Amino acid sequence: MLVNEVIVGELGRLLDAPVRERVLITIPAAITGWAEFPIPSSARPLLAHGSLHLPNAIDADELRHTRRGQNTERQAALVGLWDLCVGEDPQWLYETSAADAVWSYDHGLWFTTGEGDWDEAVLAKLLDVVATLPNIPRAVDGPRLRAMAADIRGLTPEALLSVMSAVPVEWGTDDRDLEAMAWFLFRRRGPVADRLERRADDRSDRQSTGRAS
Repeated sequence: MLVNEVIVGELGRLLDAPVRERVLITIPAAITGWAEFPIPSSARPLLAHGSLHLPNAIDADELRHTRRGQNTERQAALVGLWDLCVGEDPQWLYETSAADAVWSYDHGLWFTTGEGDWDEAVLAKLLDVVATLPNIPRAVDGPRLRAMAADIRGLTPEALLSVMSAVPVEWGTDDRDLEAMAWFLFRRRGPVADRLERRADDRSDRQSTGRAS
Protein backbone atom coordinates (compact mmCIF):
# COMPACT_ATOMS: atom_id res chain seq x y z
CA MET A 1 0.00 0.00 0.00
CA LEU A 2 1.66 3.19 -1.22
CA VAL A 3 0.10 5.37 1.46
CA ASN A 4 1.86 3.32 4.14
CA GLU A 5 5.25 4.15 2.69
CA VAL A 6 4.55 7.86 2.92
CA ILE A 7 3.20 7.68 6.47
CA VAL A 8 5.95 5.42 7.85
CA GLY A 9 8.61 7.39 6.00
CA GLU A 10 7.40 10.70 7.39
CA LEU A 11 7.10 9.28 10.90
CA GLY A 12 10.62 7.87 10.58
CA ARG A 13 11.85 11.33 9.64
CA LEU A 14 10.09 12.96 12.59
CA LEU A 15 11.35 10.33 15.03
CA ASP A 16 14.84 10.01 13.55
CA ALA A 17 14.33 6.31 12.83
CA PRO A 18 16.33 4.62 10.06
CA VAL A 19 13.75 4.35 7.27
CA ARG A 20 14.96 4.31 3.68
CA GLU A 21 14.04 7.31 1.57
CA ARG A 22 11.03 6.53 -0.59
CA VAL A 23 10.96 7.00 -4.34
CA LEU A 24 8.31 6.53 -7.01
CA ILE A 25 9.28 4.61 -10.12
CA THR A 26 7.67 4.20 -13.51
CA ILE A 27 7.27 0.63 -14.77
CA PRO A 28 7.30 0.48 -18.59
CA ALA A 29 4.21 -1.12 -20.09
CA ALA A 30 6.34 -3.80 -21.78
CA ILE A 31 7.48 -5.16 -18.42
CA THR A 32 3.89 -5.66 -17.24
CA GLY A 33 3.52 -8.32 -19.90
CA TRP A 34 6.08 -10.60 -18.28
CA ALA A 35 4.62 -13.89 -17.06
CA GLU A 36 6.08 -13.33 -13.60
CA PHE A 37 4.62 -9.82 -13.22
CA PRO A 38 2.24 -9.84 -10.21
CA ILE A 39 -0.67 -7.93 -11.80
CA PRO A 40 -2.37 -8.05 -15.23
CA SER A 41 -0.50 -6.47 -18.12
CA SER A 42 -1.14 -2.82 -18.89
CA ALA A 43 -1.06 -0.82 -22.09
CA ARG A 44 0.24 2.18 -20.12
CA PRO A 45 3.22 2.68 -17.81
CA LEU A 46 2.44 2.01 -14.17
CA LEU A 47 3.44 3.82 -11.00
CA ALA A 48 5.14 1.81 -8.28
CA HIS A 49 6.85 2.52 -5.00
CA GLY A 50 10.44 1.75 -4.14
CA SER A 51 13.21 2.63 -1.75
CA LEU A 52 16.23 4.64 -2.80
CA HIS A 53 18.94 2.25 -3.93
CA LEU A 54 21.43 1.30 -1.25
CA PRO A 55 24.67 -0.04 -2.77
CA ASN A 56 26.20 -3.16 -1.25
CA ALA A 57 23.17 -3.86 0.91
CA ILE A 58 22.06 -7.22 2.28
CA ASP A 59 18.41 -7.80 3.16
CA ALA A 60 17.12 -9.88 6.06
CA ASP A 61 13.95 -10.39 8.09
CA GLU A 62 15.61 -10.27 11.52
CA LEU A 63 17.64 -7.70 13.40
CA ARG A 64 21.35 -8.51 13.27
CA HIS A 65 24.72 -6.86 13.93
CA THR A 66 23.25 -5.04 16.91
CA ARG A 67 26.62 -4.19 18.44
CA ARG A 68 28.12 -2.88 15.21
CA GLY A 69 28.34 0.86 14.57
CA GLN A 70 25.25 2.71 15.74
CA ASN A 71 22.91 -0.26 15.41
CA THR A 72 22.08 -0.44 19.11
CA GLU A 73 20.48 3.02 18.77
CA ARG A 74 19.07 2.43 15.28
CA GLN A 75 17.39 -0.80 16.29
CA ALA A 76 15.96 0.78 19.44
CA ALA A 77 14.31 3.38 17.22
CA LEU A 78 12.86 0.64 15.02
CA VAL A 79 11.37 -1.09 18.08
CA GLY A 80 9.37 2.08 18.79
CA LEU A 81 8.37 2.75 15.19
CA TRP A 82 7.20 -0.85 14.76
CA ASP A 83 4.93 -0.71 17.80
CA LEU A 84 3.51 2.71 16.94
CA CYS A 85 2.68 1.64 13.38
CA VAL A 86 1.61 -1.95 14.16
CA GLY A 87 4.41 -3.36 12.04
CA GLU A 88 4.09 -6.57 10.04
CA ASP A 89 6.46 -8.55 7.79
CA PRO A 90 9.87 -7.20 8.94
CA GLN A 91 12.15 -6.13 6.09
CA TRP A 92 15.60 -4.81 6.95
CA LEU A 93 18.55 -3.72 4.84
CA TYR A 94 22.12 -3.80 6.14
CA GLU A 95 24.52 -1.28 4.65
CA THR A 96 27.70 -3.34 4.42
CA SER A 97 29.86 -0.32 3.59
CA ALA A 98 28.76 1.46 6.81
CA ALA A 99 29.29 -1.08 9.61
CA ASP A 100 26.12 -2.94 8.58
CA ALA A 101 23.90 0.00 9.50
CA VAL A 102 20.30 -1.21 9.56
CA TRP A 103 17.50 0.37 7.56
CA SER A 104 13.77 -0.36 7.39
CA TYR A 105 12.00 -0.60 4.04
CA ASP A 106 8.82 -2.02 2.45
CA HIS A 107 6.04 -1.15 4.89
CA GLY A 108 3.10 -2.26 2.75
CA LEU A 109 1.67 -4.60 5.41
CA TRP A 110 2.04 -2.24 8.37
CA PHE A 111 -1.15 -0.97 10.04
CA THR A 112 -2.98 -4.17 9.13
CA THR A 113 -1.96 -7.40 10.98
CA GLY A 114 -3.56 -9.26 8.11
CA GLU A 115 -6.75 -7.20 8.02
CA GLY A 116 -6.12 -6.03 4.45
CA ASP A 117 -5.89 -2.40 3.40
CA TRP A 118 -6.68 -0.25 6.39
CA ASP A 119 -9.57 2.13 6.79
CA GLU A 120 -11.30 3.73 9.75
CA ALA A 121 -12.91 0.43 10.83
CA VAL A 122 -9.64 -1.54 10.65
CA LEU A 123 -7.77 1.13 12.62
CA ALA A 124 -10.43 1.03 15.32
CA LYS A 125 -9.79 -2.71 15.73
CA LEU A 126 -6.04 -2.18 15.96
CA LEU A 127 -6.04 0.78 18.33
CA ASP A 128 -5.07 -1.19 21.44
CA VAL A 129 -2.89 -3.84 19.77
CA VAL A 130 0.48 -4.40 21.43
CA ALA A 131 2.78 -4.68 18.41
CA THR A 132 6.02 -6.09 19.76
CA LEU A 133 8.80 -6.48 17.21
CA PRO A 134 9.75 -10.18 17.06
CA ASN A 135 13.08 -11.26 18.53
CA ILE A 136 14.26 -7.90 19.84
CA PRO A 137 18.01 -8.15 20.52
CA ARG A 138 19.01 -7.79 24.17
CA ALA A 139 21.67 -5.25 23.19
CA VAL A 140 19.30 -2.53 21.95
CA ASP A 141 20.18 0.79 23.54
CA GLY A 142 18.19 1.66 26.68
CA PRO A 143 18.70 5.45 26.51
CA ARG A 144 17.59 5.44 22.87
CA LEU A 145 14.45 3.52 23.86
CA ARG A 146 13.73 6.25 26.40
CA ALA A 147 14.41 9.00 23.89
CA MET A 148 12.14 7.28 21.37
CA ALA A 149 9.42 7.02 24.02
CA ALA A 150 9.68 10.76 24.68
CA ASP A 151 9.59 11.61 20.98
CA ILE A 152 6.56 9.39 20.36
CA ARG A 153 4.75 10.79 23.39
CA GLY A 154 5.51 14.28 22.10
CA LEU A 155 3.88 13.80 18.69
CA THR A 156 1.33 16.59 18.38
CA PRO A 157 -1.88 16.61 16.33
CA GLU A 158 -0.25 19.22 14.10
CA ALA A 159 2.77 16.99 13.47
CA LEU A 160 0.58 14.01 12.64
CA LEU A 161 -1.59 16.05 10.30
CA SER A 162 1.59 17.18 8.53
CA VAL A 163 2.45 13.51 8.05
CA MET A 164 -0.96 12.88 6.48
CA SER A 165 -0.61 15.93 4.26
CA ALA A 166 2.46 14.33 2.64
CA VAL A 167 0.19 11.76 0.96
CA PRO A 168 -0.31 13.05 -2.60
CA VAL A 169 -3.80 14.34 -3.28
CA GLU A 170 -3.63 12.68 -6.70
CA TRP A 171 -3.76 9.26 -5.05
CA GLY A 172 -7.35 9.90 -4.03
CA THR A 173 -7.02 8.68 -0.44
CA ASP A 174 -10.20 9.51 1.46
CA ASP A 175 -9.65 12.44 3.84
CA ARG A 176 -11.69 10.62 6.47
CA ASP A 177 -9.26 7.71 6.39
CA LEU A 178 -6.28 10.04 6.75
CA GLU A 179 -7.96 11.81 9.66
CA ALA A 180 -8.66 8.41 11.22
CA MET A 181 -4.99 7.46 10.84
CA ALA A 182 -3.83 10.69 12.50
CA TRP A 183 -6.22 10.08 15.39
CA PHE A 184 -5.12 6.41 15.58
CA LEU A 185 -1.45 7.39 15.91
CA PHE A 186 -2.28 10.13 18.43
CA ARG A 187 -4.22 7.67 20.60
CA ARG A 188 -1.40 5.07 20.43
CA ARG A 189 1.35 7.49 21.49
CA GLY A 190 0.98 7.10 25.24
CA PRO A 191 0.68 3.30 25.47
CA VAL A 192 3.56 2.79 23.03
CA ALA A 193 5.76 5.24 24.96
CA ASP A 194 4.89 3.45 28.21
CA ARG A 195 5.93 0.10 26.74
CA LEU A 196 9.23 1.51 25.50
CA GLU A 197 9.98 2.98 28.91
CA ARG A 198 9.23 -0.34 30.60
CA ARG A 199 11.54 -2.11 28.18
CA ALA A 200 14.28 0.42 28.95
CA ASP A 201 13.68 -0.13 32.68
CA ASP A 202 13.93 -3.90 32.24
CA ARG A 203 17.20 -3.47 30.41
CA SER A 204 18.58 -1.23 33.18
CA ASP A 205 17.51 -3.76 35.82
CA ARG A 206 19.28 -6.59 33.99
CA GLN A 207 22.46 -4.52 33.72
CA SER A 208 22.32 -3.62 37.43
CA THR A 209 21.81 -7.25 38.39
CA GLY A 210 24.74 -8.25 36.21
CA ARG A 211 27.02 -5.71 37.88
CA ALA A 212 25.88 -6.75 41.36
CA SER A 213 26.55 -10.39 40.70
